[in-house]
Amino acid sequence: MKLIDYTGQLNNHNEYLKVIKQLEKKCKNIEYVLVNEDETELIEKFKNFIISSTSKNKWWGTKSSKKSKIYIIKSSKEIFNYLKRFETFCKYIILNDGDIVEETEFGINDIAFFDDKEIPLLFTTTHEGYITIRDDLLK
Repeated sequence: MKLIDYTGQLNNHNEYLKVIKQLEKKCKNIEYVLVNEDETELIEKFKNFIISSTSKNKWWGTKSSKKSKIYIIKSSKEIFNYLKRFETFCKYIILNDGDIVEETEFGINDIAFFDDKEIPLLFTTTHEGYITIRDDLLK
């Protein structure tokens, strides 16, 4: 198992759904980071699944000068059904004159998925368009 850069690979809904289905099979906990403190829909909707919360300036894929609220959420079929409604987490588009990131209706909060050994399966730095995935999730 190794982590690979998957930036730009989940730009369409079909690829996103394939990965979400794999995550649903292997994920035990989800880390959700409020980069935008106004984007709380997921937290409000799944408050009964929250295991813990803390404020940090470092989480998977990111180190920030500002602390953000980080929630650990128990994986559930309901959460994955909720995630399936989004087009994707973010879109990273490579152009001749520079790369751009398109925000989707998912928003800019970062999300990470962990297996039962707390090893990451996938994590995002959503506002920058970065996605890292574990290679065995693609098999």
